This record gives sequence, C-alpha cells and structure tokens, in this order.
Amino acid sequence: MLANKRGLGLLGGTFDPVHAGHLCLARAALSAIPLVRVELIPAGEPWQKSRISPGIHRLNMLRIAVEYEPLFRINTSELCRMGPSYTIETVKTLREEVGPAMPLVLILGIDQWLNLSTWKNWVELTDYVHIAYCSREGTVEKPIPDEQAAWAADKITSPQLLTQTAAGHIARFEMAPHRASATEVRHTISKLSYAQAMKTLDGWLHPGVAQYIRSHGLYQTMPH
Repeated sequence: MLANKRGLGLLGGTFDPVHAGHLCLARAALSAIPLVRVELIPAGEPWQKSRISPGIHRLNMLRIAVEYEPLFRINTSELCRMGPSYTIETVKTLREEVGPAMPLVLILGIDQWLNLSTWKNWVELTDYVHIAYCSREGTVEKPIPDEQAAWAADKITSPQLLTQTAAGHIARFEMAPHRASATEVRHTISKLSYAQAMKTLDGWLHPGVAQYIRSHGLYQTMPH
C-alpha cells in the first residue's frame, strides 16, 4: 500500500477501442506511484494516426469500461479541443488548471516512451509534468535515441518519489506482460464473425465494450 498519495496520473490514447491492456497499465501505475487517481484522456485528433473512430464512440466505450473503477476518471479535454491533439498542449492546459504545486504524472507505455522524441516539443514535457513509463516484466527494452537519453539522464528517480514534487522527473515502473492490442482487436473483428472474434479476443474487452462494438457495427470494415 502506497502512503501519502497525492497528484494525478495522466494516461492518454485513442482508446480505439479501450481494452484490458489499457486498464492494466493504469492499475500498474496506481500500484507503483502514490497517485490519487488516473485520468484517462481520449485523443481528439491524434496527429500521428490518420484514421480513428469518431470520438463519441471511443468516449462511450471508455465510460463503459471504467464505470466501476473509482480510481479512474475520464478527461475529455482533447475531445473538446479543435485541431490535432498534441500532448504538450494538453499538459500545459492541465498545469494551468491545477496550479503549480499539484503533481502531474504522464503515464506512457514502453512504445510511447521509445517514440517520445518524435512528439511535438517533447523536451518541454517535464516543465509541466513528471513522466512514468512502463516496461513489461521479463522483456528486453530497446535503447532510446541518444538525444532522449541525454535529456532524461539527470531526471531519473524512483516511481515512489515522483509525487513529492510537481513536475520534472522521469521514472520507470513495471507491469505484467499483456497481449491485448487495439490494432489486433480491430483486425480480428474485421476478419471474423462477431461470435468468432469475441472467442478469439476473450479477456481483452469489457463485455459491455464488446456489446457496444457489436451494436454499432464498429471495425467491421475499418482499416487496420
């Protein structure tokens, strides 16, 4: 049990659809970092992805998935903003809203961490938030780019210490490997009947999310 919980975790993504891996990542962050809660931030128009489902569907599925998760809250700030969604703009806005003292922790999966140096104004992120990136237990991590490694070198700390300050540090935490993938979910649903797809994806989707996908005919013809 983590003591002295304070601050907010921020977990962004397209959530197209939200799956068990997303929720496992959020729970792992809550276990490793003394956070009050995790805010799930569905992307509006992610600039690195050209085709995604309408925001209303992604938001509705997310609401279903976290309905009984008291430590998760949905933040719709990116969905309400016009134009491409850039993380740097989101964290700037959140910092203005919560003030200078509140710890904010941007939670990244390992793929996002490895790709961080391609993001807009990525070196400025720690001016507004901490970064906590997740590695999967038992896997060998790829090296990050030299520029990113140099930038991160003097910011590294332990996840337990992240919320002692408002921003500026980087920590690594672990979670058990999880095979769930939104890309694989979409691919499976587009190739199989609904009944076959749900058997293949057993345990990956909240039952209510699976029913929502079926009811609205999502991903049946969507590009992968």
